Amino acid sequence: MNHDPKTSQLVRASKALEGYEEAAFPGKSSLLGRDKLYSSALLAALICDLEHYANQHDLSFAHAVNVGRSAHAEEAAEQATYFIGDHVRLLNHDGRCGTIIGWATIDDHEDRLFLIVVPGVSRVYDERAADLEPAPPFPATSTTTGEVTHALQAESAYIGFAARIPRTAPSLQPALRQDCQKLLSALSTWSGVSVPELLKGLHPKVTKHTETFSPKDDDRASTFEPSLEREHHGPS
Repeated sequence: MNHDPKTSQLVRASKALEGYEEAAFPGKSSLLGRDKLYSSALLAALICDLEHYANQHDLSFAHAVNVGRSAHAEEAAEQATYFIGDHVRLLNHDGRCGTIIGWATIDDHEDRLFLIVVPGVSRVYDERAADLEPAPPFPATSTTTGEVTHALQAESAYIGFAARIPRTAPSLQPALRQDCQKLLSALSTWSGVSVPELLKGLHPKVTKHTETFSPKDDDRASTFEPSLEREHHGPS
């Protein structure tokens, strides 16, 4: 038996429209699925008759439509497909943007909770698909070692650049500082996290990286590319 919610919804809707067509045009061959204009007109006629029904039985058709649209929006969001490494907006957290790093299921709940990191924030958010939406692309940012196009890449690059500054000749430090400022600006603009909060959140990582710094690390952070496997992690 197919338990896919989307399939069940379409089956119920198809049966309703087919039944209406049979009642409106008994004994006639169905044109549903073969004539788009016909199908659209039949759907409109069904909606019109449903409003007549609501009026006859003292029901609020407008309220029913609004509730139906809200339910549809939530169901569509829950059925959204996300992948590890995707940029998403967290609707319940001031619209901040972050990166999906995994997912989890809690107890017997069928809904998956997507695990999301936001730049400069220490906690890992766990959110349902219904509470997420695709985030805008991360602003491409040019640095002295190349272009940064992903939030995780930008954060890693910033940490690497900031950790290198104390070990770099004074004449070369301005270029590194400029790279850091550009990356902070891009991360703040994209994520919705203020620059002061970013600095506070990233400082421990910079300190840790500085303590374990080696010459081999010079370019590693700035050339970082998210290697997260893009597996399918939408609700099933």
